[in-house]
Amino acid sequence: MGWSVEMYTVYSMPPFERPHSVREAAYAHLREAILGGLLPPGARILEAGLAQELGVSRTPVREALQRLAQEGLVELSPGRGARVRVLSLEEVREVYDLRALLEGEAAALAAQRARPTELEALGRLLLALETLPPQDHTRQMQVDFAFHTALVEAAHHKTLARVYAGLRSSLALARGFQPTLSQHPETRRQHRAILAALKDRDPERAAQAARLHIFHFRNLIVQSLAEATGV
Repeated sequence: MGWSVEMYTVYSMPPFERPHSVREAAYAHLREAILGGLLPPGARILEAGLAQELGVSRTPVREALQRLAQEGLVELSPGRGARVRVLSLEEVREVYDLRALLEGEAAALAAQRARPTELEALGRLLLALETLPPQDHTRQMQVDFAFHTALVEAAHHKTLARVYAGLRSSLALARGFQPTLSQHPETRRQHRAILAALKDRDPERAAQAARLHIFHFRNLIVQSLAEATGV
């Protein structure tokens, strides 16, 4: 197997499709596996094994890993290969503090600007999140992120949405330390509080609900990371 991860039986790669550019395919395939939660922080990636698994030479895999290292998703160590990067406690705090600012502002704007169809879509995403199989944490994280992305898009603020999109890599790395919380009763309550404020067209309450939700997650992830790293 190409992956050296202790819990590999829990994580599986999506089907690999070979387009015209093998180089781009290897990069996109590996990047989405990380962002989608299929490869958790600290997962080791064996270049030769991955090349064999995907049916490509080692060159496009090596180039993909180098690109991902430049993006901050992968760490390359001489003699030890590559692994999915583990954020520091300071980085997690910074990312989530920024996320709280952005989503708080987005929620306030969405309470004023969101179309009825967008509010309905947010409700459908929450329903989908709440009814996913309890053990499908990877899919839960993906739908959870889709809800928050749709919230930001409902603000109809292009610059805010662009800055928020730039956080996706860091959020995926941080979220990997708490993959089981998307269906937690408190998470469900917080999500519903955000949506209720949006439907009531209450910008202040929507912003407060969004910020409280993000800070709640920040504290849990910081605690989990501290326990995992012994800091």
